[in-house]
Amino acid sequence: MTPRLSFTELIDHHPGQTADLLAAKVLRQACDLMAADAGTLFVARHVRGETHLEPSAAYPETGEPRAAAPVPAEVQQAMRTGAAVLDPDGRGGAFPLTNHGGETVGVVALVRHDGGLSEAPRDLFVRFCRLAGAAVERADLLERIGADPATTDERLRDQVETLARIDVPDGMRGDDAFRLTISMLARAAEIYDEGTGNHVYRVNEYSHLLARTLGQDEKYCHRLRYSAQLHDVGKMSVSPAILRKSGDLTPDERREMDNHTVYGHRILSKSPRLDMAAEIALNHHEKWDGSGYPNGIAGEDIPLSARIVQMADIYDALRSRRAYKPAFDHARTREIILTGDERVDTAGHFDPRLVEAFAASEAEFARIWDEMTDG
Repeated sequence: MTPRLSFTELIDHHPGQTADLLAAKVLRQACDLMAADAGTLFVARHVRGETHLEPSAAYPETGEPRAAAPVPAEVQQAMRTGAAVLDPDGRGGAFPLTNHGGETVGVVALVRHDGGLSEAPRDLFVRFCRLAGAAVERADLLERIGADPATTDERLRDQVETLARIDVPDGMRGDDAFRLTISMLARAAEIYDEGTGNHVYRVNEYSHLLARTLGQDEKYCHRLRYSAQLHDVGKMSVSPAILRKSGDLTPDERREMDNHTVYGHRILSKSPRLDMAAEIALNHHEKWDGSGYPNGIAGEDIPLSARIVQMADIYDALRSRRAYKPAFDHARTREIILTGDERVDTAGHFDPRLVEAFAASEAEFARIWDEMTDG
């Protein structure tokens, strides 16, 4: 047995999207997790006492009317039995989406054309399907009754993810299973992030690179590589209206946005094995000169892990397009980090040792970006 995060009610923090968009994101994450080439997500509809399955999302999107195709027999079986139905050759399968009450609310059908689906532990994928099923069901219901998801969700703001203990899957070391669980948590968090993509995984790699450049031991670098991706998990407890506001935030909205650091720490500190991720979540917006948030700590009082992730996160943000700025190339980003600009104060923001480490490894930053740019 090994401690790890339970995903119960995690997605419920943020239902502020259309049901179809949410279904598309869930399906894409499922395809990624199981190494599938294509898939369809079906949602259960209850009409006059009968249950029907309707396609809600397809990957890749074909543009054809989804309702025109018949529901495959294996999908109907997964819906009826509440159990996964796998092809004999392992190249496809239908996986039930369940809500928190254990009811089947939909089915994800996946296929891989060349080889079999991923051998990722199925009990972890079942947890993802439970998380996703609850989210899809809720978003669909809110949309159909015309509710305002952001308003309805305010009562969920203070919910915190709890811990569970689950068996380590057969044939997988506990550490490997735990890292996979962290990765699945990061993917779950991305479902409600408008900037989904490879951002969190690039931050992992930048952070690992900086730690190695500083001469940290391999154990530290290893932990940091899988903890960094959870730095913004607390944004799941911030109102969608604030996260997606295009204009300037009011002082109260800014305080709520800044509180994502506290929310992230609250979520992650429940697990002793996520102590590094928790300290990163809390402190990755602190600044070397003490002008950061949430606690205004400075210098060596800021955990090294958080100082590293701060620089990694800023590099990736500069390379990415945002509502308030274009995407910068590596040369311009390098210049900003090393000398500053109107938004970034190099001396005030960063540990001087990290500025030197970045200067020594900046070519590797560019390589990571190029290799992991969102497709």
